[in-house]
Amino acid sequence: MFQLDRRNALKVGAAGAFGVSLSTLLQLQAAEPSTRGKNAIFIFLTGGQAHQDSWDMKPDGGDTKGEFTSIATNNSALRVCEHMPQLAKVADKYTIIRNISHTQGAHSPGQRYLQTGNQKIPSLEYPDYGAVVSKEHASPRGVPNYVLLPSGGSNSASYSSGYLGVAQGPFTALGDPNASNYSVRALATPEGLTLSQIEARQRLLKLVDNRFRSVDIANQEVEGMDKSYQKAFGILQSSAVRKAFDVESEDAKIREQYGRHTFGQSCLLARRPVEAGTRCVSIYNGGWDTHEYNFRDLKSTLLPPWDQGLAALLVDLDQRGLSENTVVWCTGEFGRTPTINDKGAGRDHWPRAMSMLYAGGGIKPGQVIGKTDKTGAQPVGDSYSPDDAAASFYRAIGIDHHKEYYTPDGRPVMIVANGKPIKGLWG
Repeated sequence: MFQLDRRNALKVGAAGAFGVSLSTLLQLQAAEPSTRGKNAIFIFLTGGQAHQDSWDMKPDGGDTKGEFTSIATNNSALRVCEHMPQLAKVADKYTIIRNISHTQGAHSPGQRYLQTGNQKIPSLEYPDYGAVVSKEHASPRGVPNYVLLPSGGSNSASYSSGYLGVAQGPFTALGDPNASNYSVRALATPEGLTLSQIEARQRLLKLVDNRFRSVDIANQEVEGMDKSYQKAFGILQSSAVRKAFDVESEDAKIREQYGRHTFGQSCLLARRPVEAGTRCVSIYNGGWDTHEYNFRDLKSTLLPPWDQGLAALLVDLDQRGLSENTVVWCTGEFGRTPTINDKGAGRDHWPRAMSMLYAGGGIKPGQVIGKTDKTGAQPVGDSYSPDDAAASFYRAIGIDHHKEYYTPDGRPVMIVANGKPIKGLWG
């Protein structure tokens, strides 16, 4: 027989009042981490960007150098691909790491490695960066800690809050922010209910909650559910959140600067919730797995929107005074082969060498750290791992990457088991 105890009352009441999308995102989040005043925008290039055709051009690479030429930037130490003119103009605002190397050459383990700082193992699912930031850095009331923006053919299914559970999962803003009349479905009230009706149900839920609180034994799960429903209701009520996701209210000139395409508007949409207090926004941008037609696709569909959107984001954050407290990190899961294959002039997976970008958060800009050989096949001298890259990210956002959490079965696990911050990122 069904028993109307406090736990079931909470479950039934909240499901009806809030709908599944918001309450599930925030379910079981009992702990309130302290605010550190640091934010992050993580841009993941799903599929793996060709480093030799973007950040690490190889004019002396012979048959491996590819079809593109390099252009100068406003940083004398860096030349980039000719199809990155906007990023060339703002090279003094970011730092490039060219000597990242690892051994995970398949998409799934490579993505999890670069999205968590830990190599994938069967017995444990590590949380991605946004989930850890969500746990460590609280947002203002009613503002989601962690927002996910799938963009441009991406595989956002690769994200996971891992052993931290759904409580630290992202608030996912689906859809194309470049579309007319774009809106975030998760902010809509359940069909047939007004916000006033939801408020009435929330008051009733609180009465039921108080009725059973006096007789129910303290339970972390119940208390966490209680807080998660309050947060879900707070998001539905929050005018700041609705304003943050109302990208159509943005000045038309700013929208044009970011580019009227999915990736550019995703970068703009990432900035807006950060302004409202969100601590981490992740953009998953797909299409970079260029086994075929590498040069055609980079030239026509991949590099131009990425170049425009990312450059505009860096400039906009700087002009708004947000760059010092906002870390921007752009990476994929690996680089691409020096050898150009015969399948339509493509490049295949190559984890032994890859490049990534860091900006903001106190990181010293205008640097080029590390180098690879003349074909981009492997680092020359020092190299860094994804563990080191993750440790660097966490340092920039004020999180100790060696901090231990406990899995649901009581196992102590460091956020990043190995790795140390990359030398030179802070000057």
